[in-house]
Amino acid sequence: MGSTVSVILGLVLAVLVLVLFTVKLKIHPFFALIATSATFAIVAGMNMQDMLSAFTGGMGGTIADIGLVIALGTVTGTLLEKSGAAETMAKTILKITGKKHAALGLAITGYFVSIPVFCDSAFVLLSPIARRLSKDTKISMTTMAISLAMGLHATHMFVPPTPGPLAVAGILNADLGMVILFGALVSIPVMLVGYFASLTAGKRYYYIPEDDSDVTEEEDENAKLPSALASFMPILVPILLMLLKTVGDMVASENILLSILNVIGTPAVALLIGMLLAAYTYHNIHPEDKLAWSFDGLVADSLRTAGQIVLIVGAGGAFGGVLKASAMQSVLTNAFSGLTIGILAPFLIGFIFRTCVGSATIAMVTAATMITPLIDVLGFSSPMGRVIAMLACAAGGMMVFHGNDDFFWVTTTTSKMDTSVAYKTIPIISVLQSLTALVVVFVLSLIFLH
Repeated sequence: MGSTVSVILGLVLAVLVLVLFTVKLKIHPFFALIATSATFAIVAGMNMQDMLSAFTGGMGGTIADIGLVIALGTVTGTLLEKSGAAETMAKTILKITGKKHAALGLAITGYFVSIPVFCDSAFVLLSPIARRLSKDTKISMTTMAISLAMGLHATHMFVPPTPGPLAVAGILNADLGMVILFGALVSIPVMLVGYFASLTAGKRYYYIPEDDSDVTEEEDENAKLPSALASFMPILVPILLMLLKTVGDMVASENILLSILNVIGTPAVALLIGMLLAAYTYHNIHPEDKLAWSFDGLVADSLRTAGQIVLIVGAGGAFGGVLKASAMQSVLTNAFSGLTIGILAPFLIGFIFRTCVGSATIAMVTAATMITPLIDVLGFSSPMGRVIAMLACAAGGMMVFHGNDDFFWVTTTTSKMDTSVAYKTIPIISVLQSLTALVVVFVLSLIFLH
């Protein structure tokens, strides 16, 4: 399966290949990720048959999880954009935040939306608003995309019922109410750091999304726009359905209403309902477009875009699958066994696993599993100590967020961000978020554990 040295060397070379191919040589991320997976497998001494089955398994699993969500979300986004609903939403958000703070509005939106909704689905759903806000305010799309992604990233890591924090709270036997409360608290400075860093990144890497519409400015002014309610419904209804499913999952009783919620609150079904609402709004605004759903229509164009996004995200999942199938997890586990340095132990384990494997959930769960036998030694045996331990696992699991994580590719591709810009910004900002979280968790440990 490969020695410790070859596994670590394989990982370093794989990341270098990924950065070189995507940033320097401008090779399509799909092929860059295939080359990256192959590099790691060869250098780490993996059996090629194992590598191929891990690659196809990782790709199939990722596409099964998120392929349909991306396709439905992309079509919904196109319908929202072409019906003018994205413009209405942007104007509504601008009324509340003012032009100057539009990106902060997106970060706050991300903070709340990512609690019930998986961040990949949420980003696909909210990116049309980000694009429209960028066009209307002339604030860099880099700022908008990163502000939204990092707002989503904050609560995705810390606040149950997102699967990662929920699993960690369960493993550590931490009080769920306390985890939600303190997780939401820690997420606020983490989100704000992401927002402020996105402003700097936006100034350095400025771009405004290309206007796809061929409508002139004058026609645009007189265009009929949908109401705020009709515009927000395709986004709010799926979010509400997913939230209700989450709440329903926490209730032990079985009844017909909960069973229905369980089905319609599944991300793909909820997004399908959202897409149908967006289609209804589009039809009301453009009743003359009879070919929207045809093979050459507006929906077909957005599905072509979705296909490319699904392949890139799938290849990211395949790279993650190859890493998981290698000896990396046992190498890291051995390296960290016996580490007893307070909150730094779960933080460092989470950090190493997130950077190497790419999955925030795996990083947090591994950190929690490894420190469970050391709960007393590390000083986390009290109820509040277990909450602090969970937050430390999550803080470490925030970094480094880069090309082996499918959310990185969802963010990059749906916001049409140049891959080199994404690599120069997102990983660095995730480190800032992670260190901010560590400082906040450290302060909480001083208050509650001493």
